[in-house]
Amino acid sequence: MGEVAKPHKMSLAAVSKHIKVLEEAELIARERRGAFHIVRLKPLGLRHAEEWMAHYTHFWNTQLDQLENYLGGKKR
Repeated sequence: MGEVAKPHKMSLAAVSKHIKVLEEAELIARERRGAFHIVRLKPLGLRHAEEWMAHYTHFWNTQLDQLENYLGGKKR
C-alpha cells in the first residue's frame, strides 16, 4: 500500500479505503502475501463498469442532442 500512497501523497488509511471500495465494486482483487498486498484488476468487473458507462453516455448524448436541436430551432 505504501507504494500506491507515496506518489499521490495519500495516507495509508486513505489508500486502504479507496482499495476497499474498488474491491467491493469487484473492479480489483486483493491478496495478502505476508506483509504485502497484491492488487490486480478484474477484467469482468471493468467490463460491467464500461457497459454501465456506455449506457449513460448514449443516454446523455441523446438528451443533449435533443436539447441542441430544440435550442437551435428557437434561434431561427
